Amino acid sequence: MSLTASPSPASPSPGALPDVDGLPAARAEAPPAPMAEPLRGLALIGRLEQLAQAELARLADRSGSAECALPAPVDPALAGLAWDLGLSGEAAAKAARER
Repeated sequence: MSLTASPSPASPSPGALPDVDGLPAARAEAPPAPMAEPLRGLALIGRLEQLAQAELARLADRSGSAECALPAPVDPALAGLAWDLGLSGEAAAKAARER
């Protein structure tokens, strides 16, 4: 019995895949794609500003429909009264609109 850590012919190396004949097949790995250098300093600030301007433009395009979707502001006194009476937020908003 040998105590050395030599690989046996029955067990292929961990990186090799056995082929149909039992022989290790070569892996066909593509070389890794080169990573782009991350933006730093003024270039990063400029890119973030471009993204922010694009997001603001998208929000401005949708603002016409968004204003209609917002609930009307509720008077804090009415909101407190509705809370004390156990009314839901929808009931308080409905009462505020009817006022």
